[in-house]
Amino acid sequence: MFIGMTRKISSMTAIGALLFMGSQAAMAIGNFAIYSEHDETNAYIGVQWFTGETSFTKPNIVLGVRTTVTDISNNVTGFDLSYSYSLEKSKSDAVRAGYLDGNCGNGLGTVGLGYSFTKDTLLGFGGVVGSYAKIFGEVDGHKDLSADLELNVLPCAGDRDVHLVEPV
Repeated sequence: MFIGMTRKISSMTAIGALLFMGSQAAMAIGNFAIYSEHDETNAYIGVQWFTGETSFTKPNIVLGVRTTVTDISNNVTGFDLSYSYSLEKSKSDAVRAGYLDGNCGNGLGTVGLGYSFTKDTLLGFGGVVGSYAKIFGEVDGHKDLSADLELNVLPCAGDRDVHLVEPV
């Protein structure tokens, strides 16, 4: 009886030791935060105002699509394609395609080209994109400069609050 009890205690001790070592290994593995790139494609709607072109009560309506890739350091690259309709003039205003680069914490920049239907000319622009907004300057083919404020429904692209924890 004593030998049988010793075997049971030895077996239980061995199982307990294996479970303990397994839990320690799982904890060590569980403390790693492994992230790959994060792809996002989002459609959005917004309103925009241009200096000298739109009144506060009749902004342009903007429809757009933003596609981005966010790496483990929250660095974002991607593209933004938008179409704007002028409520002031009751017709299509412009299309714009912009490249995005940066991150939400330090600034997400955009630069791109477009076409103005109201002015019948090419556009060039550059600015900053944030949560629910864009601010940019624009020059058209007639060398006219303007500033733009856009408010939309998109949070900052790829803002993933990633925290890496070293293994134990």
